[in-house]
Amino acid sequence: MAQREEEIARLHARPGAGQAPSGFRANESRVTCIIPTAGGGLVVPRFVRRRGDGQVEMVAGTSPNDQVYVSEIFLTPDYSRIPTDPMGAWFLQLLTGGPAGFNALAEAAHKLADWEPYAEIVRYRRFEQERRLVEAEISELTGRCALLQESIRNCCRRLEAGGVPFMLHSLKGRANLPRHQGFPRRSRRGNFGVGGAPI
Repeated sequence: MAQREEEIARLHARPGAGQAPSGFRANESRVTCIIPTAGGGLVVPRFVRRRGDGQVEMVAGTSPNDQVYVSEIFLTPDYSRIPTDPMGAWFLQLLTGGPAGFNALAEAAHKLADWEPYAEIVRYRRFEQERRLVEAEISELTGRCALLQESIRNCCRRLEAGGVPFMLHSLKGRANLPRHQGFPRRSRRGNFGVGGAPI
């Protein structure tokens, strides 16, 4: 840990060039990511800008031609604290509740000196919304699958009740015909003509 801190301090100490780009501010140890410089070196970004999605934009600050890099930032656990209430019900209610409560929580976190708490809060919200969308898609696909399965069973019942296996009993024992000798397979969505006959 001490070696990493020394390396970060050394990279911070490298001479920069120019003022902060529009909308950026001095890093002041808010972000410790290492990014490339226009000259091919590596430095801790001199100027940073916080984005609303919890990510940060960074420039090396060594050249007017510095490229803008984007990175996630994560909260480092503080194991020196032993809270009696790790995450109270009130906090979870704001974190997972409606827009008004969540926006109040996010705005309060945005005002903190450290940027990571806000980043984690908006990241949680983004993941939670994505999870809900995935669950909705799964529910829809499960319903469609159930309808298709019922349609398959109905087809089997009609084929059986209509005596089709008896009509085609001469094919018994030939279920493993090579593909080119049997009925040609088509894509998942077959083409059908009038009356449903394959074309």
